[in-house]
Amino acid sequence: MPRRFLALVHVLLALVAVSACDGGGSDDPKPTAAAFDAAGTLRQSSAAMAGLKSVAFTMATEGKSPIMVKGGDVKLLKSGDAQGTLTLEQSGQNVEAKIVALGPVVYLNLGTGGWQRAPKMLAAATYDPSAVLDPDRGIAKLLTSLQNPKPEAVEKVDGKEAYRIGATLPKDQVSGLLPGVDADLPGQVWVAKADHRLLKVRGTFPDGGAVVISFTEFDAPYKISAPK
Repeated sequence: MPRRFLALVHVLLALVAVSACDGGGSDDPKPTAAAFDAAGTLRQSSAAMAGLKSVAFTMATEGKSPIMVKGGDVKLLKSGDAQGTLTLEQSGQNVEAKIVALGPVVYLNLGTGGWQRAPKMLAAATYDPSAVLDPDRGIAKLLTSLQNPKPEAVEKVDGKEAYRIGATLPKDQVSGLLPGVDADLPGQVWVAKADHRLLKVRGTFPDGGAVVISFTEFDAPYKISAPK
C-alpha cells in the first residue's frame, strides 16, 4: 500500500475524531450585550452533545495553520462511521479526498485510481472512531475542558440565536482531535440558545491562522455504506 495513502489515512481518521472542535465568526453584525453564565452554558451544551446519535460538520482554516487538514465536510455517526470530503496538505499542495469510514475499514479516493481500502486499525494509536461522539471523550468532553470561559455576546449563527463564549482550548484535548496542534489555543465557541447544541468552535494558532468548525444536521438519519 503506498506510503502516501497510509499517511492520509492517519490524517483523515484523526479529523473524523475531531468532530469535536469548530468555530467561526457570526452572521449577525450587531451582537447583543453578553449577560449569561458561560460555564453553566458549556455544561448544558456538553450534556446536549453527549446525547447525539449523529452530526454533520464542516471545517476550514484561515491564514497560516500548522495542521495538515485544511478543510472538510463530513457526516458522522456516534459509532464512528463517517463519510465526506477532506482537503489535505501534502508536500505543499492541497489534495482533495473523498472518505468513507465504515466499521473496521476506511476507504479513500484521491481522484485517481478509484477507491482504496485500508484497516481502520492503522490509526488506532492516535484515533479511536468511537470517541467522536462519546460523552466522556469527544465533543462533550471538549466543552467541559475549555479554560477560563467568559461570556462575549448573544448573536445569530445560521439564523439561530447563540451564546458566544470566549475560552482557551487546551492543547491536551485539542491535539488528540487535530494533529499538529502543540499549544493551547485562544478561541470561541457558539452554543445554540434554544437547545444548547454546539454550533461553532474557533481556535487561533500562535502564528495568527485559525481553524473553524461548524456543526449542523443534529441526529440526522444517515445511512453510510461502502463505496462501489
